Amino acid sequence: MIYPGPINGDRLQFELDYANVPPKERPDWPLPSFDARDWAEAFCKINPSMDEGVMTSWFANALMRGYDEAMWRINRLEASGSKEAEV
Repeated sequence: MIYPGPINGDRLQFELDYANVPPKERPDWPLPSFDARDWAEAFCKINPSMDEGVMTSWFANALMRGYDEAMWRINRLEASGSKEAEV
């Protein structure tokens, strides 16, 4: 699969080109979404034999795990007094 957004291109131009396009019709969908239902729907379009309810649960877990990891890293940096945590 080809990455659906600009890789070495102009992100601003990409966003301007798709500013009035509904989110689900953009070529980078569901990458900007943090909704597990969006990810499950997109996944099941490519893999129709998969159950969308099961995949919603899977993506909800994966997205939350990523969030938890990010928060753990930020808390660890803050506890160490690192300047990186001030971002």
